Amino acid sequence: MNTNFLNKFILASLVNLTKLTILDLYQNNLSGSIPIEIGYLSSLNELDLSFNSLNSSIPTSLGNLTSLSGLYLNENHISGSIPKEKGNLNSLYLLSLDDNNLSGPIPSDLENQKNLVTMFLSVNHFIGSIPAFFGNLINLQYLYIQSNNLIEEIPSSICNLISLKVLYLGRNNLRGEILQCLVNINGLWVLKIAYNNLNGEIPSSICNIISL
Repeated sequence: MNTNFLNKFILASLVNLTKLTILDLYQNNLSGSIPIEIGYLSSLNELDLSFNSLNSSIPTSLGNLTSLSGLYLNENHISGSIPKEKGNLNSLYLLSLDDNNLSGPIPSDLENQKNLVTMFLSVNHFIGSIPAFFGNLINLQYLYIQSNNLIEEIPSSICNLISLKVLYLGRNNLRGEILQCLVNINGLWVLKIAYNNLNGEIPSSICNIISL
């Protein structure tokens, strides 16, 4: 169903398909809010509503989709904070919320999602610090949180993510020094920390990350 021009009522009309495992409405002309009834699609493994014109907030009913492994809500106009109920999605391996109008701190409930491999939170209005619990998401390989309003220092717990390949932290208001312990992430391909308020010297240990 992707790349069509569907009217804004299409989502609400699909909620009776309780055995549906994949719902892909990528790049349509959908508008309005995400209906709360979408939480009735209890068999969903993948939900892609990206590249539309959806607005309002993320409904808490999405927390009912406990079989979900991929959630794509990027490139919309979704506002508000990430609901704590999203922490119920323990099977999630990919979370894409970038390019929206989301705000508030990054919620602690994300710590429950130990299976996350890829997380896109870039180009929103998140505030506060980078959560230290990110270091507990040990399966993370791709972490994108650039272009927000994040402050404080980069937590040293990030260095626990030894499977990390890509780390985007640029265009925030981060301060402090570049972490020496980044050398622990031997497989890091891309490190982007430009346009922050970092200070001090570039640690020589970064030169030991042979994959960079």
